[in-house]
Amino acid sequence: MSTEIERLRYYERQYLQSSDFTDEQTYHLEMRRRLNLALHLWGIVKGLELLYGEVIQGTPDQYYVSEGMAIDAYGREIIVPAKHLLSGDLETNQITAAGTYSVWIGYTRELTTPPQAGYQRCDATNQYTRWQESFEIILTSVTANPNPTEDPDPFGDLPDDPTKYPWLIHLGTINLDKKLTITAATNADRVYIGIRTQRIVAPHRAIDEYNVLDANAPLDPLTSIKVRDNFFLEQNLIAGTDFAVDPQKIQPTPVASPPNTFPNPTGNVKIASDVFLQGNLYTHCDPTQPDLWLNLDQCIRERIVNSIPEIQIGSAPLKLSSQSFLDSSGAISATAAIPITTQLAQVDRMTITTSIGSLHWLPEQPVAVSSPPSSPPTSPPPSPSIFFGTHPLAPHPHAANPPDPGTLATSPPANTDGLQIDTCGQVSLVSGNNYTATVKCSVAPAYRIPSSGTTLYQVPIDFVAISYVVIFYPPTS
Repeated sequence: MSTEIERLRYYERQYLQSSDFTDEQTYHLEMRRRLNLALHLWGIVKGLELLYGEVIQGTPDQYYVSEGMAIDAYGREIIVPAKHLLSGDLETNQITAAGTYSVWIGYTRELTTPPQAGYQRCDATNQYTRWQESFEIILTSVTANPNPTEDPDPFGDLPDDPTKYPWLIHLGTINLDKKLTITAATNADRVYIGIRTQRIVAPHRAIDEYNVLDANAPLDPLTSIKVRDNFFLEQNLIAGTDFAVDPQKIQPTPVASPPNTFPNPTGNVKIASDVFLQGNLYTHCDPTQPDLWLNLDQCIRERIVNSIPEIQIGSAPLKLSSQSFLDSSGAISATAAIPITTQLAQVDRMTITTSIGSLHWLPEQPVAVSSPPSSPPTSPPPSPSIFFGTHPLAPHPHAANPPDPGTLATSPPANTDGLQIDTCGQVSLVSGNNYTATVKCSVAPAYRIPSSGTTLYQVPIDFVAISYVVIFYPPTS
């Protein structure tokens, strides 16, 4: 083909040669193929699927290429008029090993129909009267790409010879076993034709605007442009009147996913009016989990949950009586470990506050005391008791100074005026979102309980319930 566009002009009694008819045909061929590429992008037009089934009646089912059409990158039409068996292409492509192969289709032409008898010339070769346009199936490894890296210029030279200027269209893959029998086929990585356009206009009757909220408006108005199957947008989308977006005035600044930067040159949507959605809107909520998608409602809830501190409240009972260990201050202690699981995705720090929730005192322990004989009673003497509570008469023997463990009294104190109770706690990470809150209660002074072979210490409190408040703080940024 030529880049020069010439159309034949005829006049009466003109002498015509074979080159004139060839030029006439070439003109129409060039213009049609330019139109194919000027309005469309190359690829499969229809059919050409790799299928399994009956091809020839009465023979076993086989894998085949279905009827269909494609246009290659030179604008040449590839037409498969009937089912084409793939088994014959194994020998043509010299396939000798089992494996997976890519299936391609390409345009071919062949000289056919010699002149009638008596009209052949002795001094000319290739005396055929027809070009038979057909196709060929090419099998390659799945990693091979036999096409050039760039598409031909639709307004440049569009050669007709497929042997010098081949272009193949990928149809899918086939699997071969050791017997070189096709066992499976997939229609994968197929490229269909596209369309080159800047504007799409609805049918001529679709000239009236309509309100999508108008109850009287049709559900399928004439203004509709219907897109069937899938729709992929490589650049940006603008719906309604265009408007500017200043990246410096977006708060907070959106975080772009590498390797893109913000603002991204592609993939943006600008909508100048309302959006109605009958389904869910999903988005990435946690940048640390790129495969996790939440709908907008869940994402907002998740953001709220992960942006405010989480507070967990509880209590733990501690048994204080009959302890075998006494610290240097004369106090006995008890601890409890409480497992806590936070719902926060990330925890920056945590705090714990403890307090006394309730006390369970030991029961009163009466101790009989004999009255002096020189003091005759004028009335029945009271029965003195050592009890735990505020005694109206006797001060606590250890109210001023903690007892010395070496000289610790073996009897309980007379009252609890000087009893000191301390609580504390700490939180430590176990794994993931699991933590342990350790609460501790110390009570002093303690007294020793004589026991055979074992030294035990006791305070007037049997059990104490420690209330705790644990606060988990999310990261601030």
